[in-house]
Amino acid sequence: MKAFLLAGCLAVSSLALSASAEARTLRVAMGTDAVSFDPIATSDNGSIWTQLLIYDTLIRPDKAGTGLEPGLAKSWTVSPDGLTLTFQLRDAKFSDGAPVTPQDVEYSLRRAASEKSDWGRFFRPITGFKIQGDHEIVMTLDKPFTPAFNNLALFSAAILPKAKLEAEGDAFFEHPVGSGPFVLKQWSRGSKIVLAANPNYWQAGKPGIEGAELDIVAEGAARVLKLEAGESDLILDPPLNQMKALEAKDGISVGQVVPYRSDFVMLNTTKPPFDQEKVRQALNYAVDKEGLIKGVLYGAGKVAATAMPAMAYADPGLEPYPYDPAKAKALLAEAGLGNGFSTTMLVNSSNAAHRNVAVALQAMLGAVGVKIDIQMIEGGTMWETTKAGNYETALSFATSDTIDPDQLIGFLAVNPERANAYHTQWKNEQLNALYAEERSTVDGDKRGQQFQEMIRLFKEGAPDIFLYHPASAWAVHDDVKGFEILPTSNFRLEDVTFAD
Repeated sequence: MKAFLLAGCLAVSSLALSASAEARTLRVAMGTDAVSFDPIATSDNGSIWTQLLIYDTLIRPDKAGTGLEPGLAKSWTVSPDGLTLTFQLRDAKFSDGAPVTPQDVEYSLRRAASEKSDWGRFFRPITGFKIQGDHEIVMTLDKPFTPAFNNLALFSAAILPKAKLEAEGDAFFEHPVGSGPFVLKQWSRGSKIVLAANPNYWQAGKPGIEGAELDIVAEGAARVLKLEAGESDLILDPPLNQMKALEAKDGISVGQVVPYRSDFVMLNTTKPPFDQEKVRQALNYAVDKEGLIKGVLYGAGKVAATAMPAMAYADPGLEPYPYDPAKAKALLAEAGLGNGFSTTMLVNSSNAAHRNVAVALQAMLGAVGVKIDIQMIEGGTMWETTKAGNYETALSFATSDTIDPDQLIGFLAVNPERANAYHTQWKNEQLNALYAEERSTVDGDKRGQQFQEMIRLFKEGAPDIFLYHPASAWAVHDDVKGFEILPTSNFRLEDVTFAD
């Protein structure tokens, strides 16, 4: 869920694209590289977004982010008790021409559920597999696990070729084979990912381009320069203060969407004074979120009530913390900190928006007596530092990889869980109990009530300073058609074409 940059170069193939292919290759400038092409060993956006271009899952979120649609499975049935999932596979091939079989599905999902998987807890409730013929697989659960079906749309449930992966082991991920729209041709770490169209892709007529070059350009301003110079056809996350200027240029179009994403300041609740709920709440009252959106995001965002995006089961009546510096000072005084305190804030050095937000937060919190020392840090190092608990506060964000809130509430607010309330170490036993109940609740209305109560407890506990849901933006040359960022923050380059 976070982005990392690594140095070095891995040449996957020396195959050079022909001049004609170059003419129809989409050149994309983006700020985040992949870390790995192993779907069970990564959680950063650079890896996730690229893997979804190479691999397929049985099902996937639709473009509206409100339902699930066929992937490698052309149809399915779910028993009323949720304990039996039956999938009919389409005739599909991997990029090397081998057919996608039910055996590949079982192998991939058992691997995703294994102890070596970072995502195993999402798939272990599926305890049985039965293969019926060449195109049907039946999965069974011993007890209800409501997110089971939706979790099969996670990138970590990617279907991989069993025989090839067993033969090659981890070396497979240096030149991965999938059934998705593209094939990895080259990966220069920290510099470029080169993709070619998969000639065996099951969607007729797609991809609409012969390949894509994903150039890793950390600075947003540098991405804009590449677009203006004609060195890129498409750029992701241009600086928001340049969007109007880009839109005014002949031959360039811009777009933006508010995906399932939230930005916030993580508070290490094991370190005083962040172990006090009143202090954490005070910091939320001290921040003018509307001001941040207007001044730093140029209006491209929405105020956040918590770090959970407004997705399925969201409570429209849940109000954000209002901007109330007087209330913030009063709570600090009640916590014995009437004279304020000093702390440090980690900020990803390559995130221009976060650099500006940090300066604004420094002034806002300073107004209530909280002195912030901003410490710039590289993104990958920041992840490892916060994970180890070696921080006081950190400006961060999270995105949802699914349309079901189960994944993200577990990541952000449940402890113990894989991220222990996203490295804040905050713990609420009532929320934990509701999380366990929600995962076995078949009734949708009741499950929705459980999510809303969890999110209310999350807001009250305030393990983060909840900021905003920012827009994700892009800019393209006018001859690029069909690009969009989905609510899950990824994009489908197979839908992109060049105008004649």
